[in-house]
Amino acid sequence: MHIRGETRRVPYAAPPKALPEGSAEGRAYTVSAEFYDLLHARSYHRHALALTGPAAAARVGIVEVGAGTGLVTDVLIGASCVPVHAVEPAAAMRAVLLSRLHPPAGGFVGDRVTVHPCSAAELSLTGQADLAVCLRMASCLPPHERRGLWRALADLLVPGGLLFLDRPPARLPVRPTRRSLGEVRLGMDTYRGQVTARAEHDRIRCDYAYLVCRQGRVVRRAQESFLLWPLTRQALGAELAGAGLVLEGELPPDLLRVRRPIPAAAPHRTP
Repeated sequence: MHIRGETRRVPYAAPPKALPEGSAEGRAYTVSAEFYDLLHARSYHRHALALTGPAAAARVGIVEVGAGTGLVTDVLIGASCVPVHAVEPAAAMRAVLLSRLHPPAGGFVGDRVTVHPCSAAELSLTGQADLAVCLRMASCLPPHERRGLWRALADLLVPGGLLFLDRPPARLPVRPTRRSLGEVRLGMDTYRGQVTARAEHDRIRCDYAYLVCRQGRVVRRAQESFLLWPLTRQALGAELAGAGLVLEGELPPDLLRVRRPIPAAAPHRTP
């Protein structure tokens, strides 16, 4: 579902998440949250499965920046035995996230999970994670905010800690592209969605349209739009390096593996 660096396909199957709550885009999640799990859960499944191994290997803590409705958070919790911090500033998305975590994640598991209603830059978790996850949000940040995100992630990771993020779109689409988000049947109603992506100046505009149909008749429509900033792999690597992070490689499907290096030991000097 995630396509990077191609001009004929939509860069993201699901809307980017975790924008500042006070922004126009953040307020739009009052629309998005209703449809998110119904139409976007499948596109998260592969990434969530790929992260079970890193989550199981975590020994300090896990931070998920842009947790959204918790589609990946659930997997990180189930695969790990360390504290999990789910960061989600958008109130509409956070309401679904909290409903998912409680009461199903009650008891011992619930005691390990903390939801933070703020941005990554506002976190006070310095050195409290050896695994960070950041999916479908970095591309929705303007360049100066995105560079601030890398610094915040480097700060929360211990030396040697890993960060996984999805590959950003590398370039603008040459023409508008449209893709179906599928459909889901619930009782008498069928939920459908589609996304159209087009270039808008130096950004990618993604327009999401949702339909609720009953007996072949549209009974409700909803829509929202998001802006994404394309970023080549080379430029991404340079930004990460500027924050003290190293882009190491990839983890299928379409996940990038980034590490906070362990500082080299100072040479021993004989008195």
